[in-house]
Amino acid sequence: MQFFQGVPAIDPIGVDLKQMLSYSESWLFDKQTPYIGFNLYPPLASVLFTPLIFVKFSWAYKIITFINVFCYVIITFIFPLRVEKEKHAPNLLVLIFITGLLSYGFQFELERGQFNVIATFLCFLAIWIFHFHNKYRHPAYILFVLSVQLKIFPFIFIVMFINNWQDWKNNLKRILILALVNFLLLFILGPTVFIDFIKAILAQTLYPAIWQGNHSIRSFVTFFSTSAGNQGWLWANQYEKIAQFLLLAVTLICILIITFQAYRQNQQGVNPLLLLACTIGALVIPSVSHDYKLSILAAPVALLFSNARFFGRVNSFRIRLILIGLLLIFSASYSSTLYSFTNRPFILSNNFPALIIMLLVITILSVLTKANMIKPIETSESQCKSNIA
Repeated sequence: MQFFQGVPAIDPIGVDLKQMLSYSESWLFDKQTPYIGFNLYPPLASVLFTPLIFVKFSWAYKIITFINVFCYVIITFIFPLRVEKEKHAPNLLVLIFITGLLSYGFQFELERGQFNVIATFLCFLAIWIFHFHNKYRHPAYILFVLSVQLKIFPFIFIVMFINNWQDWKNNLKRILILALVNFLLLFILGPTVFIDFIKAILAQTLYPAIWQGNHSIRSFVTFFSTSAGNQGWLWANQYEKIAQFLLLAVTLICILIITFQAYRQNQQGVNPLLLLACTIGALVIPSVSHDYKLSILAAPVALLFSNARFFGRVNSFRIRLILIGLLLIFSASYSSTLYSFTNRPFILSNNFPALIIMLLVITILSVLTKANMIKPIETSESQCKSNIA
């Protein structure tokens, strides 16, 4: 971090990993609760990180950095290729992969020694196995549970574990079992530690860290209402709670619309729009969502732009113009998240507006595809089958 001062670096490097290891040490060596300091992770996370406390911290940091880079390559480059069954990487995929690798969010993730990418890797791997390798669905469930026990936010991706949307009975059963298993694992270190975990989450929700680099709904509204109040716009503070509620409602409604469209169409496989919607929800809904979490955004964006369904034939010239406009807005919004807030004007320093714009755009795209205004490009295999028929 000697040259890219846009990342708010802390000396020594890897402070979040150092804190995580201190939680494991508190549980393993001191026989005390791991919920000391700023621990906000599920109890099992403290157990999973215990092997790293037996090596020198510099090596622990190098191990986590290597795993982070490896997981980023898999979910952002390999995952879209495997889902779309492409033999050669499209140009857009390569562009998104490289820019994401050099992005502010991913560099921030590496600097702190965070593990959002690792948790997302486990979750996306579970989703891929679930949809494409039916015989190994139970290992997929285990991977998903581990991702949730590392970070809470992967739980929003539980809706991705639906293959046949019409089979609501088995879908509901699967979701309830996964939810129950994740809940029971919160007691893995005992009920006292579970209560400490709940207290930590409640404290985070009530008193989150408010700054430009926290792109959650709560932080965005509070940060700019406070800034407006300092400029003499005292009315902004009066509508702070209402603004938070409305933005949360908009976010949830957009995710529900995309989910409903997937249900109406009974879409099979990994739905790129729904995956991206869940990712954005994971970024903005928690009260604390620092910018290093942006490192998980490149993977679903790469999958979306690798999917021919949403960029195929367009029947109407007007719809074509609308589609071009939406893609330009989406691309500009996503590109803005690749840069640090130090390189943008103050009014655009928080990433929440870019994220909510992206969510609105993909919601409109889901409606357009439902109305059959955008038709997928036929592959050579499907064209051969149609010719034979």
